[in-house]
Amino acid sequence: MNILYISSKKKWGGVVNWMAKTAIALEKKGHNVFIISHPNSRLTANSTKGIKIIDKKLGPLFNPIMIFYIVKFIKQHKIDLIVTNIDKEVGIGGIAAKICKIPNIRRVGSKDDLSDNFRLKWDHKLLVTKSIVPCNFITEKVVEEHSWLKRDDFKTIYNGKNIQSIPENEKIELKKKLGILETERVIGITCQLTDVKFVHNLINAFSTLCKSESNLKLVISGEGYEKEKLILLTQKLNIADKVIFAGYIKDAFLYASIYDIATLVSQIEGFPNSVVEYLAVGKAVVVTNVGGNSEIIKDNYNGFLVPFNDENALVEKIKILLNDNAKKIQFEENALKTIANDFTEDKMVDNIEHFFEEIIK
Repeated sequence: MNILYISSKKKWGGVVNWMAKTAIALEKKGHNVFIISHPNSRLTANSTKGIKIIDKKLGPLFNPIMIFYIVKFIKQHKIDLIVTNIDKEVGIGGIAAKICKIPNIRRVGSKDDLSDNFRLKWDHKLLVTKSIVPCNFITEKVVEEHSWLKRDDFKTIYNGKNIQSIPENEKIELKKKLGILETERVIGITCQLTDVKFVHNLINAFSTLCKSESNLKLVISGEGYEKEKLILLTQKLNIADKVIFAGYIKDAFLYASIYDIATLVSQIEGFPNSVVEYLAVGKAVVVTNVGGNSEIIKDNYNGFLVPFNDENALVEKIKILLNDNAKKIQFEENALKTIANDFTEDKMVDNIEHFFEEIIK
């Protein structure tokens, strides 16, 4: 197959990561994959071997110049199918796909990608062939909230990660770099620092834990507009010396591998890559019971699910894992089983490949 992904986002996020990973994997399986990417994006800046990047700005909505460019590109490279995500990509790429009579597959990463706004609704209805979602939760919510959508419009393909074995010396080096002692236990979170991630809840819970638990460090991996506010909160709570803001990270697996307990405390989620990454390096997790989290985390099997915005429950569950090593080890073993049985990257890519082939036929 000849496949064209279109990405207009500058920031690195779940869908951009999905595009990069699946593009490389499909190339390895013998397909020809291109990505039109914003010249100033993290995807372009961090592109690796195996990704054919075309640096292009989409410009304004329904930009005729880019529509013409994509039509020409589709014909020149005999593209069988395009993949889009946000509104601008759907509009420009979808029109080009319509002109060339090929499918436009939309990767819907969140229920908020869909809207009852008249133009957005009809753009989706007219320009999208089918949608891929990373969990059943998104399908259920969008069908419930938008009467013009049907379950058959969506295909669930879970985000996958292969089990990772991180060398001990790399973990030791990273801990040294971050100023973490070997005797210190690490509570970690990997996410964008935005308001919906509610990282301040984790900081408050960590502050409470520090009153009864010794040798703790909190590692916050990620960037975002909430960062300065979160730093100020750690200072206000007098725990700034115990909290490490790691910033943007290139190797999420390596950072997750140094967490003793991995967390995610969001208000809203689709099917977060970070949780899959936690399990792929064999970590016990505590996450809020939102979005598709419950489709990978089975409470009291490979982690704990806690109600959103319940700092007391968050403290209680983290405390259990800090003090019950047998349960923590059990969760870690079950984390690896969960990935191996249901959520490998190989399985994800196989499912995407079969889905694309069916759509083209």
